[in-house]
Amino acid sequence: MERRRYALRLAYTGHSFRGFQRQPGLITVQGCLEAALAHIGIRAPLEPAARTDAGVHALEQVVTFATRSALEVCGLRAAINAATPGDLLCLEAAPVPASFHARASARGRTYVYLVGWPPPAEVLGYAWSLPDPRAFPGLDAPHLDLDRARDALARVLGEHDFRGFARPGGQTARRAGRVPAPRFESRRGCRSTVRRITRAEVVSARDASLAAVILEGSGFLRAMARNIVGTIVTVAVGAAAPERVSEILGDPSKRYAGVRAPGWGLTLAAVDYPSPPFRSRLLGF
Repeated sequence: MERRRYALRLAYTGHSFRGFQRQPGLITVQGCLEAALAHIGIRAPLEPAARTDAGVHALEQVVTFATRSALEVCGLRAAINAATPGDLLCLEAAPVPASFHARASARGRTYVYLVGWPPPAEVLGYAWSLPDPRAFPGLDAPHLDLDRARDALARVLGEHDFRGFARPGGQTARRAGRVPAPRFESRRGCRSTVRRITRAEVVSARDASLAAVILEGSGFLRAMARNIVGTIVTVAVGAAAPERVSEILGDPSKRYAGVRAPGWGLTLAAVDYPSPPFRSRLLGF
């Protein structure tokens, strides 16, 4: 029997989940979604556009799966929302072509990271709050130099080997500190650590104590966005020079040893496809 493919557009608050990927004994987005689908008799591998870390939020996560069942998409969405926690919401479901894959078909992803010193109370659980004695011991009253932050962030634009900004394991298959890995195509046992960043921007309101770091690119390695933001904030508080970013990109064989921004400040904001699978995206909202 022919297998049919479906796509789900999800939003979730990361506080309640130990990341997207299923982990034994822990509450994850994948685990909750699989349990909800099992309630309606669907047991299928889930293909996410991004495997978000513990605490990371999503405004638009996309997941695809295949099943032999013919599903009515409004009923599918309702069934998922009825069987998942309130912090996980299926915004839309849609049938997709057999060739569509949430990760492989995506041409870009946008992440937004909020940093405050400290942030307004309304976004306190969704932003990195400074001062942070764990990351910057002895820094009591931080002043973020956003011009230095922008100088540092501009250095990630374009195509680079980002292995120096990635957490070892997962997509960074070769161990850090060994033979440098220049650009290479996917092969058995290893994947390219080269990515293209098309937008890297720091946005803040005048006289506000909140800034947003916006990163848009073809794809992101494990912990790459958080390590980039951690380095940018380190530069902004005066603990490193903007050239530090260029140094890490220039020698990706070295394991990243800088500050990693906490997960709760990061949000997967959008996933871009050549042909949007969802009706809302076709209508422009």
